[in-house]
Amino acid sequence: MRVSKSEEYGLRLVMSLAVSGDQLTIRELAEREDLPDTTVAKIVGRLRHSGLVEAVRGRNGGYTLTRPADEISLGKVVSAFEAEVFSSDFCHTMSPGDGPCAKSAGCGLKPVWRGLRSVIGNFLDGITVADIVAGGGRSAEGLLPVVATHKN
Repeated sequence: MRVSKSEEYGLRLVMSLAVSGDQLTIRELAEREDLPDTTVAKIVGRLRHSGLVEAVRGRNGGYTLTRPADEISLGKVVSAFEAEVFSSDFCHTMSPGDGPCAKSAGCGLKPVWRGLRSVIGNFLDGITVADIVAGGGRSAEGLLPVVATHKN
């Protein structure tokens, strides 16, 4: 799994809005996250398009979350950037050249990659922005859902 800069920034900006509990301008968000205004504007645009953030117009305008932080999962924020944990064409990118993978018809790994995509997706959907904001200094073990592991 690879997390893009846009996804990381999107998560950070949503968290900043959640922590503030109020609306923030592009400039305020940029200062809080130490990012360029243009980057913040682009990311906020994606979050707005996905329905996670709304603009408040006027002299004291800015941006705010469209719903409480405990109703926004990390999975929703990541999906605002149209990213898949593992792309459905993952196997095609693993083949040499531009042709289809020679093993695609009977590949035993496809179910593994699909399962991993499901586990990661469910993991991100099970964590809310409020969970992360409340976690502050707590360890990940005390905050994040436990995933069953298999030991040999």
